[in-house]
Amino acid sequence: ATQQKADAAIGAVEATQQKADAAITAVDAITGRARGAVERAEGAVGGAEGLVGRIDPLLAGYEEPLSRLAPSVRRLAETLEPHEVEALVALVDRLPTLVTHLDESMMPVLESLADVGTDVHDLVDTMQDIREVVKGFPGSKLFRRRGREEIAEDGNDGGAQERIGS
Repeated sequence: ATQQKADAAIGAVEATQQKADAAITAVDAITGRARGAVERAEGAVGGAEGLVGRIDPLLAGYEEPLSRLAPSVRRLAETLEPHEVEALVALVDRLPTLVTHLDESMMPVLESLADVGTDVHDLVDTMQDIREVVKGFPGSKLFRRRGREEIAEDGNDGGAQERIGS
């Protein structure tokens, strides 16, 4: 009976040892997986630290202007419709062409308008001189009266002639 109890105890110890060995093997596997997870986590943390190191100065530079723009951006987001955004994009796409046309076509015309006042003044002076010369011709009153009469007749008949096609 003692032998049987000793054999049973030895069997129980062997079973316990097998279970302990299995547990140790499982713990080793879990430890290996945990070690791999820790290494991956350390790599991710290292990458995140590098990313944060690069982004932090950028954010520091943009934080204050973006904070000031936030109300305007919110209002813009609330009021803009998709078709307005598309129109704005189309306008921005056309801006280079528009600026080129303004620079090449419109600006020279606008710059030449600065001389128009002087040119008109010169024309008025010239017309005044011509008027004085014409008044000096003998019979100029007769010519002026005839001219007024013809202009009046043209004004009365001009509309009818234009309608007829003459």
